[in-house]
Amino acid sequence: MINRFITTLTLVIASLAMTSCQETQPEFTFDNYYQEFDAKQPFSIRYQYVRLTNAQRGSILEKIEMANRMAFFSFEEGETIPRSVEDCIDSSVERFRKEYNCDEESVGHTIYELTKSAQIEIYDRTLSYRIKCYQYTGGAHGMNWERAMNYSLDDGKLLTLDDFFSAEQQEKLPSILVRLLCSQRGIDFNNKAALEQMGYYIDAIVPTNNFAVTSQGIEFLYDPYEIGIYALGRTVIKLPYGLINELFEL
Repeated sequence: MINRFITTLTLVIASLAMTSCQETQPEFTFDNYYQEFDAKQPFSIRYQYVRLTNAQRGSILEKIEMANRMAFFSFEEGETIPRSVEDCIDSSVERFRKEYNCDEESVGHTIYELTKSAQIEIYDRTLSYRIKCYQYTGGAHGMNWERAMNYSLDDGKLLTLDDFFSAEQQEKLPSILVRLLCSQRGIDFNNKAALEQMGYYIDAIVPTNNFAVTSQGIEFLYDPYEIGIYALGRTVIKLPYGLINELFEL
């Protein structure tokens, strides 16, 4: 094993609108890890994991931290989640090694790769945790995806679309998302034909619980192939807070 390092950088982020100065402010640490493995099928793993360093000070933050750890390191429901980041990394590496037969005779033409990073944003009483991943395990190209989880800092609840939009609003969201994507791509307000020419699947552009709450608005996240061809990559459709009333009144 070569090129192994773990570094840590701690950052305290204050909420933009904490309702009480007596509430525990989330504190975050960035744990960086990189290692290349000289197995029969060589592979490398790179992580930038963001964890709550003060999670043990309250049940809400601990609940959020454990949920983030489960998602980032791909633990299954019911699995025991290690208490240390180092043990989580070791478990994740071993899972990758076994899943892709890295100790068997090499069949790949280049090194396999797994890269993950995370970021956190707090807006009002919502903590948004985003995970970005790139993975290559052979073939013409690798795959990348992004996941977002949004939590209430009041009770640790994982928030869904139902917490932000009424049933009536959710019915209007598909057409709103199409309009917003047209705007982002610099084409006419509702030019579906132009989007299709670019490679988007119009009927697939629907609201998803894979969204992130930011200080500017709500961002809907779509992976390659989800709403368009691979060449389009990941697509983020941004719904600014300032346009919500206008768009839903159309």
